[in-house]
Amino acid sequence: MSHLLRWATFVSLAGAVCLLNAAPALAKTFHVHPGQSIQAAINAAKPGDKIIVDAGVFHENLVITKDRLELEGAGPGATVLVTPATPNPVPPQCGSSTVFHGICVAGAFDAAGNPGDPVKGDEIEGFSVLGFPGFGILDLNAKNSTVEDVEAAGNASYGISGALLNGIRYFGNVAHDNGEPGIYVGDSPRAHAVVIGNTSYHNGVGGPEGFGFLFRDSSYGIVRNNNAHDNCAGFVFADTGENPVPAEHWHAGHNVSTHNTGSCTGEAGGPPPTSGIGFLLLGTHDSKLSDSTATGNVPTGPSIASGGIILWSSAAAGGSVPIKNTIEGNSAHDNAPFDIQWDGTGSRNKFKHNDCDTSSPSWICNS
Repeated sequence: MSHLLRWATFVSLAGAVCLLNAAPALAKTFHVHPGQSIQAAINAAKPGDKIIVDAGVFHENLVITKDRLELEGAGPGATVLVTPATPNPVPPQCGSSTVFHGICVAGAFDAAGNPGDPVKGDEIEGFSVLGFPGFGILDLNAKNSTVEDVEAAGNASYGISGALLNGIRYFGNVAHDNGEPGIYVGDSPRAHAVVIGNTSYHNGVGGPEGFGFLFRDSSYGIVRNNNAHDNCAGFVFADTGENPVPAEHWHAGHNVSTHNTGSCTGEAGGPPPTSGIGFLLLGTHDSKLSDSTATGNVPTGPSIASGGIILWSSAAAGGSVPIKNTIEGNSAHDNAPFDIQWDGTGSRNKFKHNDCDTSSPSWICNS
């Protein structure tokens, strides 16, 4: 072996040894017991660490701005977050000292409020988040975040929500009796959302906006095996025109939307009145609703639309006409005024093999 090759081999081996010696320390696990501060553990943790919170009632709000933290409670009803008398300090994107959220996971923002680097890879599991003056859980400017096995109830605003998202995952959560939509993804042109096995009921009834699941001005997602009942609207996919791309590439299957008969007033400059909506696809593109059930969705007050499954244009509100959507293999019964309706706008929309009694146009139930 030449001196050059020997030297190169030595350097390579030495570099490998240095890399091994420079390997990061193992992740730590923090344990939080009743009477201790969860936020103190979050502040002490480093990316990759895990925080295990025992069963008990914790009077505090939480803020996470670090990557790859895993926050694990003992389960809904066991580890409970409730509003503190004195809240933990929050950055501006997480509200204020009076309107703050139960758990806020937030990336960077500049002084003008423009998003910077997202926070990445955080996981929240096994909590009840009850009665906060803002959201139950908010993911904001976040990438590859997960919320799993969480109950969000009685919060003044949204239950489990997120905006400016990429790779959000909601698994097995329950949102109920919140002041606004139970589960929400908004303002996320590349949401790449996976929303599976969640239940959302009796959210926002009597207020301006009461949706079980709302996906607004966001694209790319899988929505499966979820249940919405007793809201003003069960599932809403909407293009409101606030983003340059439409709401598109949603695949929703095996969902159930029943008895969403609540009445919501709407508000000026915001959502219109809603009542009696099972599934609403408003200005969506390249999306599919299949193998889902809409039953007993009947309005009890004024509504932009009502019925079991609705495909409509949002162009009048600045959105889009529906294009290349498929409504297939669904069961819709006992809804009013129709089980399935389409306003006739857009192009390349398909209705196939749906089991229903009434539709507009009338051919849909027989197609």
